[in-house]
This record gives sequence, structure tokens and C-alpha cells, in this order.
Amino acid sequence: MKYIYMGLYFTFLFFSYSCTTTDKTTDIKPDKDKQYFYPGGKEETILNEKGEVVQISNEDPEFFQKTSKDWRELFRVIISSEGYQVRQIRKSEWIKRAPDEGGDKLTMEELKPYNKVDYVDDGVVAIELSPYTGKIQNLNFDTRVPRINELAKIVQNDATRWKLIHKNEDEPSILEYKIFYQIKLQKNASREEVIDLLKKKK
Repeated sequence: MKYIYMGLYFTFLFFSYSCTTTDKTTDIKPDKDKQYFYPGGKEETILNEKGEVVQISNEDPEFFQKTSKDWRELFRVIISSEGYQVRQIRKSEWIKRAPDEGGDKLTMEELKPYNKVDYVDDGVVAIELSPYTGKIQNLNFDTRVPRINELAKIVQNDATRWKLIHKNEDEPSILEYKIFYQIKLQKNASREEVIDLLKKKK
């Protein structure tokens, strides 16, 4: 009889725990505050720097969220010494950027010497591709050039090193596109170093 009572007692405890657990799961609510953005249009598939399909939400930088007003804008890039982020907002079914983690890190390294002050700049690069090889044929800044010459060179070199994957390598469908860049510098210099830098510029 003693074992029967013990069995009933443990059955009761297990049932109570199950009910409690079930009640807790009903408290989980979907995140209604999360918003999604489609800068190139809702029909477009968005890719990141790894070539993965992603969505752009209000948790992403505002630079990625803005609606595109230029049909040739295919890529948006944010570079700092701490990160390299890409969002392809259009035409990913026809052309893609080949992932290049090593090259991304080298570009990040190139920004480190300029981390003297907190600074944000931007630039737009217009690129023309060869209709025969699909490779870069011409590259120029368009509408926006980074104000610091050294940063402009880093952006230009970055856009040049990209390798592109075409849906049809024999007859590339996309022959021109633009990359919108945002460059971020982060202050990690002493006051004396900043003063010395300003004196050299004068």
C-alpha cells in the first residue's frame, strides 16, 4: 500500500510540473516591434557578405534600411576596423559578390591607422563590366566621394578586388552597378596624438 501512495504522489508532482510548463509557454509573444525593410523592392532577395539570404530589419544599421532611389544600386557596404558588412539589395538572381573573408579583413586592417577620431563618411562607386568577360572594366566615384583622400583610396581598392559570379558567365546580364559605401572610424587615440595629427595636416 505504501508503494501505491508513493506512486500516486509522484504522478501528481509530474502532472503539476507539466501544467506549469505549458502555462509558461503561452507567455511567449511574437516580437511585434520588429519591422522589415526592402530597399530594392519586396520582390528582391537580399544577400549578406557571406552570400547568405537575409532580411533587413530595424535591428540593422539605418544605412541598410533606406529605400533605394537608384536602380543601379546593387550593394551597400559598411566598413570599420571592427567589421565588414554587405547587403546586396537587387539582382541577386543575376549577379553575386563572391564571399572573400580574407579580403574583407584586409580592408578592415587598412582602416585601423585612421582610428584617431569618431568619424563617419560615405562614397558611391559606379562600376562598368566587360560584356565579354564580366570583369571590371571601369570604376569611378559617382555623386559622393569620401572627404578624406586616404579613405577614398581604400574604398576604391575594396571595390576593385571584388570577384563577381554571373548567372551566365558567357553573356553577363548585368554590365553596370553601384556600390554605396559607409566608412566608420572609431576614436582610440590619445588627445596628444590627435593634436599631433592636426598639426601635420596644417
